[in-house]
Amino acid sequence: MKKQRFLVSSLFILCIYLLLIFVSEYQRQQDKLFFESKDLYSTDHLFVKETFQTIVKDKFKTSSDLSVFIPLESKNNDKVRGYFSKNYSDAHFPIKNGSFFSKPNSKEALVGKDVVTISENACTYYEYNNQKYNVIGYLGITNPSFLDDSVLINDSSLFNTPTNYLAIDGKKINTNYQDRFGKNNSYQNNMGLDRKVNSDYFSPLIYSLTLVIAIMCTVLIAYLIFTDLKKENYIKYILGTSTFIKYKSNLFYLLSTCIFPVFSCLLILPFFKIISIHYFFTFNLFLIQLLLMCFSFTCFFIKEERSNLHGVIL
Repeated sequence: MKKQRFLVSSLFILCIYLLLIFVSEYQRQQDKLFFESKDLYSTDHLFVKETFQTIVKDKFKTSSDLSVFIPLESKNNDKVRGYFSKNYSDAHFPIKNGSFFSKPNSKEALVGKDVVTISENACTYYEYNNQKYNVIGYLGITNPSFLDDSVLINDSSLFNTPTNYLAIDGKKINTNYQDRFGKNNSYQNNMGLDRKVNSDYFSPLIYSLTLVIAIMCTVLIAYLIFTDLKKENYIKYILGTSTFIKYKSNLFYLLSTCIFPVFSCLLILPFFKIISIHYFFTFNLFLIQLLLMCFSFTCFFIKEERSNLHGVIL
């Protein structure tokens, strides 16, 4: 009976892991579609008439995730922009193939599928102002895409180019600085595809509901494991086993119940090609759920130990 409960609990935990990973991936895809429909800008972006140095080192120096775009002239239909960010690890840009920039001023480019590139020595380059930029990724996850003609170049020297405005983006940029800079550019009235279908409303709702279900299931699993060990703990109590030894043994059983689903999840995920496996997220998910399960189990255990003081009924 105990082995059967162990297997059921492990499968239950595995289902929770997979559910959270799939919903998180769904949220990531919705974020990418949102950025794609808004030309790589978030709802917090602003257009400002300031120099690059003033933006980065003065007026927005406290913004840790600041991104800066500069529109650049092109000899063809390409929509070319220079790009700089203080946090390249926090990008949710829609990249179908390849990767995003990993550091400032890397002299690399992201291009849409209709952008003309050149190939040399098994590498692909985009040429702008007689300089070749290594293409590391392709913009746009839909076909056709709003970004088919877009080019994003990671080169800080491009911000020395004369321009009418720079675009800045980051969390709470609009909230903190709208009164100072305003929203006068007509593009900023474009609400994007995401706003039209209201996916930005339903996606967080789905994700929040999934978290609530996961929390409730985690507490339920902790209770199931507690009931599995209840009679065994009664017997140990009668035999005079210390509370600490019982608790340590129970936690070891709890941990073993969680480890099996983690390894199973890591083995199953590679079969889903559409899922980008985020091992750091999986580790955090395992750790958070384990802490919640230990806390719930500890509450049940302490309550039962207190009730044992009034007698044990087998």
